[in-house]
Amino acid sequence: MAETLLYQGVAVNPANGLRVRLGHNRETLAGAKTLVPQDAQFQNLNPGGSTRVVTLPDVDASQGLFFLIANIGGADDLTITHTPSSLSDTLANNRVSIYACDGATWVNVSGIITFA
Repeated sequence: MAETLLYQGVAVNPANGLRVRLGHNRETLAGAKTLVPQDAQFQNLNPGGSTRVVTLPDVDASQGLFFLIANIGGADDLTITHTPSSLSDTLANNRVSIYACDGATWVNVSGIITFA
C-alpha cells in the first residue's frame, strides 16, 4: 500500500513552541523509514511482513514536535530509534507510543499502549 498523506496545516503555540500538524499517514513499509519534521504527526505504520526501523528526525530541527506512532500490522514489530538520544523502543502489533522532542533529545512520553 502506498503512503496516504492528508492535508497538514501547522499551528505553533507561541508560549512553548509546540508545533502541531493536522494530518496522518497510513503506510505499509517496504523498508526502514526516517521521519522528517514535516511528516504527518500521526503515523499509522504496518511493518509489511518484517520488523522495520523507524528513525525520528534530528533534534536540531524538532524542538516542540511530537509523533504518535502506531503499529497497525500483523505479527511484526516496529523499532523506534533516535541517535544520539539512545532511544530504542519496540512496538509490537496493536501498540502505540507518543514521542516528543525538547530540542535536545527525543523521549517516549506515553509508554507503550495497547489499542486493540
